[in-house]
Amino acid sequence: MDIIDFFRVEQTRLHQWMRIALEGLTPEEWHYTIEGNTNNTAFLVWHSARTEDNILRFILQGRPTLWAEGNWHERLGLPPRAQGTGMATEEARAFQIADTALFMQYVEQAWSEYEAYLAAISDGGKALSERVVTVKPLGEMPALQAIGQVCITHLHIHYGEMALLRGAMGKKGLLL
Repeated sequence: MDIIDFFRVEQTRLHQWMRIALEGLTPEEWHYTIEGNTNNTAFLVWHSARTEDNILRFILQGRPTLWAEGNWHERLGLPPRAQGTGMATEEARAFQIADTALFMQYVEQAWSEYEAYLAAISDGGKALSERVVTVKPLGEMPALQAIGQVCITHLHIHYGEMALLRGAMGKKGLLL
């Protein structure tokens, strides 16, 4: 198993766990928050999908994001450029997605494209380990690190937050 094989397994697992975490949630539950500075599930999934889209399309491929290309921001009435990084706590906590089914069409498209991108890598990640990219606000790093640190490790943390929110609502939380 090389690093790309590992990334593929973990990214697919993350996407599946997030799908399961969203199953059966009502629109109110998508927007449920607990005391403190936690964000709601709608924000967490939006931020996660937008992050993957930005890393894959804009940073790794130099292409417009699916978000922009598909006018998803207009279709969903959401910010055209924001992805949640650096957003004020109050704004993030108040984040709303009116049409979760339409939003999930974007999410599934972003996830599918990212999984296909990883599946097409045939050198085990060698070229990505040699290529340096800039990920704001983190700075320069190997492209391979951008995938592992931002799109896998960081987003697994957000899955944990989603699991916490499910548990706080009396639902099964973390899936193992």
